[in-house]
Amino acid sequence: MAEKLAPDKRHSFINNGQEVFEWDQTLEEVNIYINLPPNVHSKQFYCKIQSKHVEVGIKGNPPYLNVSPFFLNFAFFFF
Repeated sequence: MAEKLAPDKRHSFINNGQEVFEWDQTLEEVNIYINLPPNVHSKQFYCKIQSKHVEVGIKGNPPYLNVSPFFLNFAFFFF
């Protein structure tokens, strides 16, 4: 059933004409894709996931994503 409800493509969040992140989802999961700018190192990236809140961004800048309420059972990170 979830496969039938899965989108054919990713959705994009655009701010000031620039893609900030993409996402796709099924009934079981949400995937968020963030391409860091070339001058940003992975150590500058942060992701804070709590049971009802998600915050993602680059240290020293406003977060890309700052969302509540958010319901989470578990999370995986791939770099």
